[in-house]
Amino acid sequence: MSKIIVVGGGAAGLELVTRLGRSLGRRAEHTITLVEPASHHYWKPRLHEIAAGTFDNELDAVSYLQHAACHGYQYVQAAMTGLDRSTKTITVSQPVNGEATLDYDYLVLAVGAISNDFKTPGVSEHCLFLDSAEQAQRAWALINPLLRTQGEHRLSIVGAGATGVELAAELAKVSEKLQRYRHGASLSITLVEAADRVLPASPACMSEKVQRKLEQQGVTVLTNTRIQRAESGRLVTADDQVLTADLQIWAAGIKCADWLTQLDGLETNRINQLKVHDTLQSTLDEAIFVMGDSAECPQPDGSFVPPRAQAANQAAGHLAHQFARLMKGKPLQPFLFNDGGMVVALGHDYAVGALMNDKVVLRGRLVRNLYDTIFRLHQRILFGWGRVTALVMLKRIKGLLSPYYKGNAS
Repeated sequence: MSKIIVVGGGAAGLELVTRLGRSLGRRAEHTITLVEPASHHYWKPRLHEIAAGTFDNELDAVSYLQHAACHGYQYVQAAMTGLDRSTKTITVSQPVNGEATLDYDYLVLAVGAISNDFKTPGVSEHCLFLDSAEQAQRAWALINPLLRTQGEHRLSIVGAGATGVELAAELAKVSEKLQRYRHGASLSITLVEAADRVLPASPACMSEKVQRKLEQQGVTVLTNTRIQRAESGRLVTADDQVLTADLQIWAAGIKCADWLTQLDGLETNRINQLKVHDTLQSTLDEAIFVMGDSAECPQPDGSFVPPRAQAANQAAGHLAHQFARLMKGKPLQPFLFNDGGMVVALGHDYAVGALMNDKVVLRGRLVRNLYDTIFRLHQRILFGWGRVTALVMLKRIKGLLSPYYKGNAS
């Protein structure tokens, strides 16, 4: 009997155990186990909606316990803390039972990445992060009172990548909607980026359109601005400019958690990603696979797979097929990333996207529909089209009956 353990219940990890549970888990000779400390799955590209109070927990969150029972895999609510490659065991910390060990035949690490504070003084103490649903919920718990209190409030967001841009746009939309309630509260948002443009990894023409839209929404965009240190209620730039704010959110750069560098000698790079071959197998242990943002996976042209949601989704599908080959004694095939472009949401009714190898840049409501479709494709893998269709219909009905900003519903 083969025991496959997948650590990390993000988009890649959950899609992988779903596929493996359906294909292998229902057979008596295979056991598929998901190890994840959280109780519910949230699609990471939508964490900014949780922080802005516009995410629908009832329809879009997934209970790991219920999902596992329906899809042929086991769920262990725990955080991985150690690895012993010689005995093929991992150590996990559980919220109730404490420390335990789990044995595996094959181990898949899909723990994602976190924001990189670049060791900037004061950031960890005085800034919020959006690396998990729990952090996004904490941000919402602090933003919500500001939106309910009359007067102008200030919010600074450091990092104009996809997360920072989408959060700024979503909060700007929420602040605009609040004016309909004559509540007297407004949110002044400043987006800070060290590079010379927002979305520095995207085509220049896409960056221009995104920044123009942000400014139309009332967001102050500061490019070529590097943060020197963070203090309580203010950020100090490299040229000693002071940006005061009621709340400060850090969304600049990525790295992987430090504990990945302590996994029984597995190779890591400077941002703590685990080094793998093009088969997604660890460079030092063929029984350990790594996928998603936590993997440094080489490509034929000498580049590496970028840390994007679509790369993680593609890796999950690829690895599910490779496990089927592995069980039949066939050789593993390399993972080749296919770049499908980039879509960034700027509020619930507008998005900008670069498609066809960045040759076409589109914007508007139809592109926002494409953004939502990407999320529905993720849900389709988890549930199938029948339930996804029902969820879409329910969400549209709720949208007609509920205010856009859920904080005003209570």
